[in-house]
Amino acid sequence: MYPVTLEKVTTTLGGRRALGASPTTLGELAAAVEHGLPRAVVPAIAAHAAPAKGDLRQRIAALVVSPATYKRSPRLSPAASERAERLARIVALAGQALGTVEEAQAWLGAPHPLLGDRQPIQVAATDLGARQVERLLLNIEHGLPA
Repeated sequence: MYPVTLEKVTTTLGGRRALGASPTTLGELAAAVEHGLPRAVVPAIAAHAAPAKGDLRQRIAALVVSPATYKRSPRLSPAASERAERLARIVALAGQALGTVEEAQAWLGAPHPLLGDRQPIQVAATDLGARQVERLLLNIEHGLPA
């Protein structure tokens, strides 16, 4: 199940400008991830996930790839590309569930009691954590208890 439209995820990844193309199917996105996404997706995700003030954007970027690897490689590894897609999906879903970019950014960056008082964006860096955050967001979107 993909809980948000591919278009929203592609936009969060930086769109055609960052990706070089716009995947129109999950298969195309999966192929791009397997090949390695361009490193331009990292600042795009961070910009969608966090306000410009503070250091959260840098911390989000580091969840995808280390700063040293980011500087030396024009493409992300497949593993880093998977992390980028996962975080982009969570950020897009947060915007969809909460209604505005500002509310999504605030929610993603605030400690949440159901996530062990950790920030949802940090929890979402792992597959299992992303599933937890997705469940919370889907419950919010549909007005269900967490």
